[in-house]
Amino acid sequence: MYRVFFVLIVVSFLGIGSCKKKTTDPDKCGTSWATQLSAEINAVSAATQTYTSNQTTANCNALKAAYQNYLDALEPFSECTAWTAEQKNELQDAISEAEQEISTLCE
Repeated sequence: MYRVFFVLIVVSFLGIGSCKKKTTDPDKCGTSWATQLSAEINAVSAATQTYTSNQTTANCNALKAAYQNYLDALEPFSECTAWTAEQKNELQDAISEAEQEISTLCE
């Protein structure tokens, strides 16, 4: 579960710290990523709270699904033209690691 928060922190750092909003790439750059992903972020938060209070298999599966949806929604942001190759790689690495850990979220 800590991976969820790690990915959020990495994306926050990359999105706020170094990606300038450009008119040629408005959907993949800038600090508006959190606004664009608010539904996914809220779903992960709600699923986490639900699972924490009632640790059933159904709630675990809902958490995993919400988390995967969030990671899938993050993928396009790695195409931000203002990011360096290193920043893009960091985001991709964080997403890949998080995807590998989804299966172990509720163990």
